[in-house]
Amino acid sequence: MSAPIRAILFDLGNTVIHFGEVDRTTLFQRASRRTYMMWARRNRRMPDLRRYYLHQWFAVQWGCLKRLLLRREMDSMHYIHRACRKLWLTAPEAFFEDLVWNWYKPLADVATIEPGTADVLEQLRNFGYRLGIVSNTFVPGFVLDRHLTELGLIDFFPHRVYSCDVGYRKPQRRIFELALGHLEVEPDEAVFVGDSFHDDVIGARRAGMYSVWKRPAGRGHHGPTNASAVIDRLTDLPDAITQLDATPVNE
Repeated sequence: MSAPIRAILFDLGNTVIHFGEVDRTTLFQRASRRTYMMWARRNRRMPDLRRYYLHQWFAVQWGCLKRLLLRREMDSMHYIHRACRKLWLTAPEAFFEDLVWNWYKPLADVATIEPGTADVLEQLRNFGYRLGIVSNTFVPGFVLDRHLTELGLIDFFPHRVYSCDVGYRKPQRRIFELALGHLEVEPDEAVFVGDSFHDDVIGARRAGMYSVWKRPAGRGHHGPTNASAVIDRLTDLPDAITQLDATPVNE
């Protein structure tokens, strides 16, 4: 007999919060201008905008390359700090925290959540499930927490594990184990819900958890079938959880 499900963990991007198809170059340009103006209000002597943009761009690209080589998550705040120091731009830590939020803000502005998201999370919480987030991101966790707060969702997720903060990335087992430890549940007592088959479904199953694949919009009915369950919307999740609660985790 399988253990009862006690916890549900969610991926963040394109599972709880939807970013859709974004033009990263355009968003980076918007963020550059936005953060450049923050510095300009603080400093009399400024590099020109193009030089500022290129320093930030190459710093982030270097961080992404190191992430691939070392297989460890990058912390974008570290690289933003370094790029600014090279331009003789210095400020207290509180300013940098707001700066990093403003780097992220153009992406937050295009983000959406599915209708009924808060209702289904409230329903799951009322059923007694412990809820949490495990997200691959080089954006610092405090920035994503701020976004969740603005969306009115933060209170549903008292436990949040961000790869930027811990160094591990899905599908590495360690990041799932950290989240399970926070929730104080065993792997076979937990469900992971995510849109990435490789990172979320395979990673969760390797960690011994149930896996629910939230099929990306536009995928139709095609795709892998060896997830524990497949849903198209978060509002489908309560019924899927009910069915999984009577199913051994490795089936």
